[in-house]
Amino acid sequence: MDIERIINAIDDYLEIKRQKITTPVEINPYLEAKGLLNDSQSRPGLPIRKILRKGQIPHAYQIGVNWQIPNSKKILRNPKPVLNSNSNKETKTEKAISTDGHKLTPIGELIVNLIKNKYNKKPPCFYEYKPEWLLSNPSTQLLENRPELSRLYSELTENQYSLKERFNELTEKNIKQRQSFDLWIGEPFNFAIEFDEKQHFNQFRKITLGFYDKIDIKFPIRVYMELNDGIEIKPGKSGFTRLKSVDPLFPAMLEGEEQDNRIRQRAFRDFLKDLLPIENGFNPTLRIPYQMTNKKIKDFTETEIRNVEKYINENGLV
Repeated sequence: MDIERIINAIDDYLEIKRQKITTPVEINPYLEAKGLLNDSQSRPGLPIRKILRKGQIPHAYQIGVNWQIPNSKKILRNPKPVLNSNSNKETKTEKAISTDGHKLTPIGELIVNLIKNKYNKKPPCFYEYKPEWLLSNPSTQLLENRPELSRLYSELTENQYSLKERFNELTEKNIKQRQSFDLWIGEPFNFAIEFDEKQHFNQFRKITLGFYDKIDIKFPIRVYMELNDGIEIKPGKSGFTRLKSVDPLFPAMLEGEEQDNRIRQRAFRDFLKDLLPIENGFNPTLRIPYQMTNKKIKDFTETEIRNVEKYINENGLV
């Protein structure tokens, strides 16, 4: 199988169709017609998905479970700062790093390159990665293996609830509900990357940081303690603070419409995102606070990406 010819054929298809991206179901028949890769009759797009899962088309990425394949020749990386001028003064302004993909693509590409330079192996990078084991709620087995979860839950709910008792209120849908990682670095490194935005820094997240003594981590706990220190998000009516649907583990605890159960829930689930990879035999989650990109959550400049690189290198995270 000639991967280079397959990539070139995909590029040709996108240029013919004047599209920015294609998908496995769309492109596999074209590749079969070119004599490069037969499609599956029962599961259209499966052959190219297998190639994607192996990371053999490194510029492709996932949004949720859906693969997106852009033109390999039109991926722009790390443009240099440009000089802008007007009638009054001349100032240096950096353009955002251009990408047709996920907003965190520049960070994903940075980490892939750091790994490649250090280990001489380029891993695949997946976006909005949703593995079957990344559950939104702990399983009975996890509760048995990690008694600290019950203690943490009690602190998050001000000792008003017992995790084991509330667990019995979970529906089948609750039990099967999954989370997603912002990014996932694949074989052979196997670790998640979480880019923590404003809503992940607050009084409840700070509580969880006191429960990492028995968990391998890939972020500087001291830095995260400082970033959460003194930050209090107050109850509100928005989806950032108040749950819009019922969660048996985090019921409304306050009188009135203004609630903070979404904040408590988010802090608990962040802890699970750090715990579950370890429990399932993978490497620790790498966390990057948005303060490293000057509190920007997209359209990063080269300087902001270099700040992320410095944070990763200084803390020995790769």
